[in-house]
Amino acid sequence: METLKKEITFTAKQVGERVKERRTELNLTMPELGKRIGVNKSTIQRYEADGVDPKRTMIINGLAEALLTTPEWLTGLSEDKEYDSRTLCEKDLEEHIRKYIDTVSTVVNGEPHQQLLTTFLGKMIDLYSVLCHHFSDAMTEVDRVAEDEGLKQSLMRYAIESGAIKERVYHKEMEAPIEDMKRFLDGILHIYDEGRTAVKMGDLFGIVAEAEARLAEKE
Repeated sequence: METLKKEITFTAKQVGERVKERRTELNLTMPELGKRIGVNKSTIQRYEADGVDPKRTMIINGLAEALLTTPEWLTGLSEDKEYDSRTLCEKDLEEHIRKYIDTVSTVVNGEPHQQLLTTFLGKMIDLYSVLCHHFSDAMTEVDRVAEDEGLKQSLMRYAIESGAIKERVYHKEMEAPIEDMKRFLDGILHIYDEGRTAVKMGDLFGIVAEAEARLAEKE
């Protein structure tokens, strides 16, 4: 996202003008916009006519979400009205990461323990990245099956539901990455075991390495 090279936001009046501009673009009535953010029509009228203080973050964020735009655009810090998919992913993950850091830093005592949890999380993210590749392949194949007219005709002749075929396609692709995730989580449980069930950190890293290697070979 390209951000304007300035730090001064719009005046309240200018924010109101952008609220109206975006609402009009989306063909939303004032009552409809009000319903999205939990206020009445007169409040929306006031926002558009009198403006909204750009420093009132909660109101700006609520309006931005309801108007399918960005707080930065509403307040004049950016000319990009919409987030791209990468930015949306980053925003969502930032909330989860912030929650994780707050939890680990306030609940878990000792840097070694915090670092261990961070290592687990990092490897789980690596596994989840592998899972995302498989999910993409699975959904591509599911969509292909759904659009295959020849297959539809064949299924009708044998009274087979296309949903059953799509289910099998999805399960076939997702079974391995889901099993890897299960093995990894089960391994965390047995880190401090003794004897036959004992798991070492290298074993956990090996699960991730194997999953990544299988994906590379598949690709």
